[in-house]
Amino acid sequence: MSKIIAITNRRGKAGKSTSAVNLAIAFAHSGKKTLLADLDSAGSCARAFGFTTRKTNNDIFNSSKPEVSFKKAISKTGIKNLELIYIKSLPYLDEHKAGGITANEHILKSTLKPVAAGYDFVIMDCPPYNAGTINACLIVADSVIIPVATGNFSTAAVRSVLAQIDEIRKNYNPDLIVDGILMTNYEFNNEISFNLKKELFKEYPKLIFNTSIPKSPAVSEAADKNEPLLTYKSEDRAAKAYIKVADELFERKNLFNSKRKNL
Repeated sequence: MSKIIAITNRRGKAGKSTSAVNLAIAFAHSGKKTLLADLDSAGSCARAFGFTTRKTNNDIFNSSKPEVSFKKAISKTGIKNLELIYIKSLPYLDEHKAGGITANEHILKSTLKPVAAGYDFVIMDCPPYNAGTINACLIVADSVIIPVATGNFSTAAVRSVLAQIDEIRKNYNPDLIVDGILMTNYEFNNEISFNLKKELFKEYPKLIFNTSIPKSPAVSEAADKNEPLLTYKSEDRAAKAYIKVADELFERKNLFNSKRKNL
């Protein structure tokens, strides 16, 4: 059974795209057929695999059969079990949209859901600012990961994402769950990082991943080279942390599936 995961945070520089890329690779390395869907117009995920956004841009939703165009737009990444699709934007979704769901925000569900059945995992990298596209991702997702980096308003950003998830859950996707809040760029001996994690744990004790992604120069080095961390420096401590997070997700998925069988 496939699982669609949305990775989102309305605040930039939270490690969203880095987390999407490296978790997708970790899943693929574990033998799970994975699709990485880059829905952030910045195209960071696409660039990490050597694609230019110009080459991967497409007119999927202008086609009379978008589900067919969607499949044709999927590219091989060069990593076994991992494929990628870059979608610069969804049709008629206003970048500055304040809220409210339109019929266009269901178009991603109608095209992605049938394709997702051919994968074990689909990882969606959501844009940080486009409310319409984020809504579309949450409507189709099974679960959400919220990456959080140390900084001003980090806790407020988490509350904002959770409020949006609650709205989608109430009205459009009642089975949507939160896999967890993932601390990124985390400094273990830093008081600011510690206080943020403490504050989030106090508010959301069941949502914090056991593993935090430590701050590492290799993360920015890999980004500068347009290469995934897990292929650039797989022995780096941040790379190993992403593998541990993937293992946590495997355990939760297996537990969820076993519970469903016993119902």
